Amino acid sequence: MPVVQPVERFGAVNVSEGRGQAAPEEGLGVMRVRFLKHTALTGAWMAAMMLAGCSARSSIPEGAELIPTDATFAISVDVPAIQSSELYKRYQSDERFFGSNRLNFLKFAEATGLNPSTDIKRLLFMARAGDAGLEEMSGVVTGTFDGRKVHDFLADSGLPRRQVGSIDIFEFLVIEDRCRFCLAVLDASTAAFGDGETLTKIAQVKAGTAPALAGEERAARLLRRIGRGSEAWGIVRTDDLKVALLEVLKRVSADSGALGKLEPIHEASFSFDTGEPMRVVVELTATTNEDAMLVADVLKGAEALGRLAIREARPELSNIMTGLLIEADAGIVRVSASIPRADVESVARLLGVDWLKGMVRPAAAPTEAPSP
Repeated sequence: MPVVQPVERFGAVNVSEGRGQAAPEEGLGVMRVRFLKHTALTGAWMAAMMLAGCSARSSIPEGAELIPTDATFAISVDVPAIQSSELYKRYQSDERFFGSNRLNFLKFAEATGLNPSTDIKRLLFMARAGDAGLEEMSGVVTGTFDGRKVHDFLADSGLPRRQVGSIDIFEFLVIEDRCRFCLAVLDASTAAFGDGETLTKIAQVKAGTAPALAGEERAARLLRRIGRGSEAWGIVRTDDLKVALLEVLKRVSADSGALGKLEPIHEASFSFDTGEPMRVVVELTATTNEDAMLVADVLKGAEALGRLAIREARPELSNIMTGLLIEADAGIVRVSASIPRADVESVARLLGVDWLKGMVRPAAAPTEAPSP
């Protein structure tokens, strides 16, 4: 009967006539050492994979790592999903909802030679405290395009450019020595457009020479809690979001006196999907768990009043309150709701959204240095 050649598995083993025997040059002690070594390596590999899995699950959404620390508002959308949604088809021509931001996105696509429907998968708009606010935000796009080809396309176009770190910022529209619309390629599948100051900040964050919003503890905590499959997500940062809460509570005549005892609320995140019904989640960070519980109690009281008010004034909207859930845990208040697509605009009018524009305030005018 033919002899099978030796195969090493946890030590050299000769397989002959159907029986496994230790190789003559190695005893049982050597085999045990090798077995333990392989077991240890396997255990270390499994532990590393588990840690990597945990890290991946707790990571922030794609693109959030590029938001500068002075951003006051950011929203990221799944472009194919949003463009195919009924909501987008209904409101895409309404400048109240999209304004010049949609036009700037299309201007970016034209300037780079990209197809916004097929080449771009994710679009992140962001606003910093400044004169344009939410009306004209900068954007970061990720997609299936070749970043090197887009860079070469821009370079060959003859646009003036300046370099921040290793990133070229191409100046498309300059007014009074200020670039109002610039373009940059950040890596193989990521590009950016917007005003020159914001693109400079994004390039510095990318290079690690400027802080990112995700480096701040409370903002990072909210970003890690956002669902990875959300069609849209965003974050708001202000001096105090209690102003927005008071505005909402006033509309349902709810008692908001208890909010005056709270420390400022600086951050909130949100996410939504455009299915039927539309699922919306909003989270706020409070200074303490006690503050979070108090905010939740006030909102629950407002919910009860809101049900009565809506039932009397707008009975057709009464079903939007059935899926409302308010929770508080570990310093975070979570509000989730299901809203029929047909009622989205009515809910926006009921709650009011103008306060959001007020949250993204203009930057303070620079003061002149005193004369020596």
